[in-house]
Amino acid sequence: MPSPTPNETIAAEVVASMTQEKVLSSIRMTTGDQYFVFDIKTVHAEYVIRMTDKAHRNNFITAIYWQNMLLPLGIPLAKFISSDLDGQHSPFPSLLMNRLAGSDLCNIYSELTDSDKRNLAQEMINIQALTHVLPDGKGYGITPSYEQITADNSWYDFLMNRLNLFKDIIRKNGIYDERNVDKVIALGKNMENELRTIPARPFLWDASERNVIINKGQITGIVDVDDMCFGDPLLVIALTSIALEVDGHDTLYTDYWAEGLQLGAKAQHRLDFYRLFYTVVFMRKHAMTTTNAKKVVFDKQLLQDMFNRLASKL
Repeated sequence: MPSPTPNETIAAEVVASMTQEKVLSSIRMTTGDQYFVFDIKTVHAEYVIRMTDKAHRNNFITAIYWQNMLLPLGIPLAKFISSDLDGQHSPFPSLLMNRLAGSDLCNIYSELTDSDKRNLAQEMINIQALTHVLPDGKGYGITPSYEQITADNSWYDFLMNRLNLFKDIIRKNGIYDERNVDKVIALGKNMENELRTIPARPFLWDASERNVIINKGQITGIVDVDDMCFGDPLLVIALTSIALEVDGHDTLYTDYWAEGLQLGAKAQHRLDFYRLFYTVVFMRKHAMTTTNAKKVVFDKQLLQDMFNRLASKL
């Protein structure tokens, strides 16, 4: 028998208990791969509540941890106004926030002008720069807190370990040819000396085409910051670029983002490598079922064509 999951009725009941307001509507949002997210309207306000199962409770604890770390720096996160981590209102750990005006970048990207994309890129450059006030990490890669040190001792180790993991998953899935990953691993090995010199700099790795809320051509806030990445901040540009292209969009936003950083030849080469890296990430995700029970499906041929184009460039 499948485990129970949050639903619109439970979400409405939790928000009513948290706010003492009458709920008018409760709608599950399509956003997110890990959590159950609901748009809740009450007589006084509109909220978003994120819910999960007890097995993922620690992710919400680290989300609060990073809010306490990042909000004082001026980073525009969607602030939690209430939480239920211990099952006071329902069996599901929950985080409540006011609903930000606007929508995820990917949802309104086709409505943006070229000028909007350039301005948003500069906003994101400024936001990511604020994270550099924080200390460098003691390890590399994605981590829930400074206290939980990752096993990767260099940026090169992080990338190679990920690629080898993806290769195993892709082999088992049998949808893409694992030799795609072998090509990326070989290219990474050629860059080993450079990748080992990258400092463990913190950045918002998942502030990509999702989790960045846009309204009237401006960033109103960033959501779902449950962890941080330590390493090369160019990685998030690559993620965003590949995600936009997979969704059928142009990549002007990320082109302007990279342009605004005035990258040298080596940095531009790393960015191209990270783009190729993320085509492998998406190959690994194709046909998987997410934590919150959604099926991930991409255009298989488009993704392979993107890989071939990027690999030939490198």
